[in-house]
Amino acid sequence: MDRLFVRLALYVVRFAGAVAGVWGVAYAVNGATQAGGEIVVRVVPRLEDADRLGLSGVKLPRGLSLGDGELPLRVWDSTVAEQVLFRADVLVGGLCALVAAFLVGGLLTSVFEGEPYRRGNAARVAWLAVLALVSGAAQAVPALAVAAVLDRAGAGGTFGPPSGLSWLPFTGAALLAALALALRAGRRARADVAPVT
Repeated sequence: MDRLFVRLALYVVRFAGAVAGVWGVAYAVNGATQAGGEIVVRVVPRLEDADRLGLSGVKLPRGLSLGDGELPLRVWDSTVAEQVLFRADVLVGGLCALVAAFLVGGLLTSVFEGEPYRRGNAARVAWLAVLALVSGAAQAVPALAVAAVLDRAGAGGTFGPPSGLSWLPFTGAALLAALALALRAGRRARADVAPVT
């Protein structure tokens, strides 16, 4: 394969990872500098408190109804912890993308050189699975920040944090773990094959 293409692909992957890592850190630091100001959180109204929200007497035209989706809520006097925790998913995801870029770079190098079963590739893929799990679990952290904001504002009984978890990172982690096992088995099988003379 053309060496220029390989080098370009490696540079693009590593540059994208570096941008993601820097962006994640900058986003969290920016949030920390906004402590004391407002924080805009996505919340879900609790249906049992519809009277307190003044929604029980609202009459909508036929064919329309109030959904139970997320609403933006502005709360002042935010703390540093609230601002950083609210952005923790981006911070952790960016750092995971930075590490993943270098792991993928090593994988791409070995594949482009015709050695997909090179020593260390199974471990690289296993670490990619771990990074997918970590970034997936980090999606739940902003919900903790939202709960803290609502508790501080005295609105915990009226609103609740939305569910922040997605199944995609965990599915990706399972697929990567299976690929790591396949690479390890393939390497062992190649090592067990005696050279033909």
